[in-house]
Parts: sequence; C-alpha cells; structure tokens
Amino acid sequence: MKSVHSILLASMLTFAVSTSAQITITSSDLPQAGESYTIQTSLPDPSSDFTTTGGGFDWDFSDLVSSSEADVEFGAMEDAPFTAQLSFNNEWTNPEYLCDLFGPGEFDLAALETLGIELPVAISNLYSYLQTSNESYNIAGISMSIEGLDLPVEYSDIDEIHPLPLNYMDEINSTSAFTVNIPEVFTYETSASRVGSVDGWGTLSLPGGATHEVLRVNTIISTHDIFSLAGSEPFEIDRVSTVYSWVGDGGMPYLEVSMVFGAVFSVEYQGEATDTSGNGITAVIPNAFVPFPNPIAASDDIILSGASIDTEWELRDATGRVIDTGFGNTISTNGLTSGAYLVSDITLLNKGLRSRPSTVIIK
Repeated sequence: MKSVHSILLASMLTFAVSTSAQITITSSDLPQAGESYTIQTSLPDPSSDFTTTGGGFDWDFSDLVSSSEADVEFGAMEDAPFTAQLSFNNEWTNPEYLCDLFGPGEFDLAALETLGIELPVAISNLYSYLQTSNESYNIAGISMSIEGLDLPVEYSDIDEIHPLPLNYMDEINSTSAFTVNIPEVFTYETSASRVGSVDGWGTLSLPGGATHEVLRVNTIISTHDIFSLAGSEPFEIDRVSTVYSWVGDGGMPYLEVSMVFGAVFSVEYQGEATDTSGNGITAVIPNAFVPFPNPIAASDDIILSGASIDTEWELRDATGRVIDTGFGNTISTNGLTSGAYLVSDITLLNKGLRSRPSTVIIK
C-alpha cells in the first residue's frame, strides 16, 4: 500500500508540474478586435536585469514604477478606414493581405522626427493591419492619413512577428519591407529583419501583485530606412534594437523591453488603469518636442524639435534622478556618460501637467 501511495503521490506531483509548465501561444492569446489594453510606461532602471532567462524561470519586476499610461485599442476590420479595407479586408481579390484586425503599435512614421527629419506633410491616424489566424502573427500593411486622405500601404514583404502556435525554443527569422511614396513630396522605404527565439518560460510578476504564465521572446530587429524629400538627396538610416517580450494570454505582451546600444530604451507593461481624479497626481500629456539626433554622440547638443525659447525641460538619468533642467530647444551633453536619458516638457508643471518622457541615447 505504501508503494501504491508513493506512486500515486509521484503521479499527482508530475501532473501538478505539467499543468503549470510551459505554455503555448495561439491566435486566441493575441490582440482581439474590440479589446483595449492598458499599457504602463516605466522609467528605465539600469539595475534591472531584463536579460537573464531560462526554462521554469521566475521574473520579478513587481517594483516597476509607471511614469505614464495609455489605452491601446484594436478594431474589427469592418471598422477600418474604407480605403484600407480595399487592401486588407478583401478576401476575393487580395487574399494574401486579408487581415483579422487593426490597431496601433508596430509602425510610426513620425519616429523619423527623432532623427532630425521634418515631415513636409501632416500625418495622422497611423494603423497596422494584423493577421492572427495564419501560421504566423503578421503585420500585412499599414495605413495613414496624409493631409486628411487615407493611404493604405501593403507590405511588399509581410512582417512575420513570430510563428503560430508559439512554443519554447521556437526560432524567429523573418524579413519585411514596404514603401510609402507621395509623388512630388517624399518617399520612405524601409526593410527589416527579425532574428531571435523563445528563450524562456515561467512566471512573470508585475506591480500590483499581478502574475502571469509567459514565454520570453528575444528578438533582434535590424532596420534600414531610406528617406527622400522631393528635390533632395536620399537620407539613409540603419537601426538595430533588441526587444524582449514576455507574452501570455493577455493579447499584447505583458512586458516589453527595448534596448539600443546595450542600454534600455523603453519599458512597457500591462497594468490596471490608475484613478488619478482628485488625488493630486500630476497628469501626463504628450511630449511637445522630439529630441534629435537620437542616438547622439556625447560631444553634440541635443536639439528639441518643436520646443521654443520658453519651453522648460527636465533631463533625468535612467534611474529617474533629475540631473538637469533648463529653458529653450537645446540641451548640452557635456559631462554626460553613455546611456539612456529621459527628457520631459515641464512647462505646465505648475498646472499639474507633465509630458510623457522621451528617451534619448547617448553613445
């Protein structure tokens, strides 16, 4: 009888371990149309270890502190702009680009401004079009509103974010490309590669006591951009970033960390919205300026595109410590070491308003 009990106990323990073991990500775990996800942005902390991973790992990031939050919404294809539906909701004539939903997230042409490129036209309503029911999780294209006109852009090489279903030890190796061409205004060409793997599984702990069973995805994204203004020489940019994503059944990653030149560039995690009504907490507003060039050499001045001589700014290091404040549209890098810094517009701080910080990398 004792041996029977031992066998039964061992079987129960084996079953218990297996039910809490590594998970598999399927299409039902990806973003869903009609859903909204609250994403917190945290100040990068250089003491945090985002790189260590493994099987059956416990990642404890419960001490992350949110500096701002935003709700990210995804829509059904029938709610997409009409011209975009012709490209991405057209099963009969364009089945390769048939998408399941749309939302923001993977593409932002305005990021060119962080490199000192001023766009000659007003661009808004940037959307990505996602495929979640194929053999991989894809971005098939984008759309944007240029001077009020909706422009869909089909990727010439569809971006495969990761395979489906997604399991521990799966490899990621894909390419993507697209071109935005506005005749007599500008042309923007970009090509990219994703190389990585699912290098861990386990339990992720986040602020507020939240815990999630996750896979950890490690991806190196290499991008080559060519931007041409009408009548000027092309401007080429090469960018390489490492992205760590902790994915589970939450639609969007529960935690996503981007690194550039070995420094943490951004930290975003899913968390409950915080009610700041009537409690004296400073509200977060969009940044009124964009720092460039970015990354920047330590000998150069940071230029704040969109700032004026009356703009008051605040510069923090990656620990959140204020290291400089001032007025105007330039920040000296004298005395600053290599790493990530956060710059915010605090012009309206006396009215309880602080801008979402922008990250600038000093090489």
